[in-house]
Amino acid sequence: MVTKIVSGNVVERRKTRITRRPAKRGGRVRGNSSERKLVGNREYAKLALARTINCNMTPGDLWLTAKFDAEGLETVGGSFEGARKAGRKFIDRLVYRMKKLGLVCKWFLAASEIDGETGELVRPHVHIIITGEGFEIRDKRLYFGAELVDDIWGLGTVDWQPLRHQQDYYPLAAYLVNQARGVADEKKWTCSRNMKKPKVTREIVTSGGQLRVPAGAVELPGTRYDPEKGQNFVRYIPKAKDPRRKVGGHKEMALALDDRRDSGGL
Repeated sequence: MVTKIVSGNVVERRKTRITRRPAKRGGRVRGNSSERKLVGNREYAKLALARTINCNMTPGDLWLTAKFDAEGLETVGGSFEGARKAGRKFIDRLVYRMKKLGLVCKWFLAASEIDGETGELVRPHVHIIITGEGFEIRDKRLYFGAELVDDIWGLGTVDWQPLRHQQDYYPLAAYLVNQARGVADEKKWTCSRNMKKPKVTREIVTSGGQLRVPAGAVELPGTRYDPEKGQNFVRYIPKAKDPRRKVGGHKEMALALDDRRDSGGL
């Protein structure tokens, strides 16, 4: 079976072997995942986050990193859980202010206490991706309305940067998930409920050959092929359609007539 997932500009295709009788799963014990399973869960979390960002966020939306000063960290108990709860309260305050202005807010929350490159523990902090409407930059500082965003946070400082013109936000998703704790069965990120979902279609095929990125398409991170591990997965941005290509039929006739009218021939 080939599963096709379209999220924004990104297309993913995964080929899996199906059998007549599904394998019977054994009893599952929460928190008793193997190292291989933990790695797989983390990779899936990256893809799921990238898909949702691709479907819902655009350049100009914001990536915030809410940091704690010494007093703020003491206020939340100095713990990861305290930091995550503080991050959610911060989002609630921002959403409340947006609603008063008639704005619809979408957000992602990913708390962290891990250095994604070294794996070492660092001071807890909170990553937030949020709708950019209502925010303004004045004197190189971020405001929402008349309020300084640092003051709305109230527990330290908030670093910020706008989302860039990227067709695929997988690198950002991978960065955030790599900083999440490696606790079994713990969600790496959460988001608001008003998100658009990727479009998923499935097709039964007879060939077991390797999936390939179409000619002219841009291959993206995450593509992998490993028959021993059962991996046959491609991610890509399709080649842009040529607007000059022949349309044919009634459409071609209509365009031809329009051209003649514009030139004064009719």
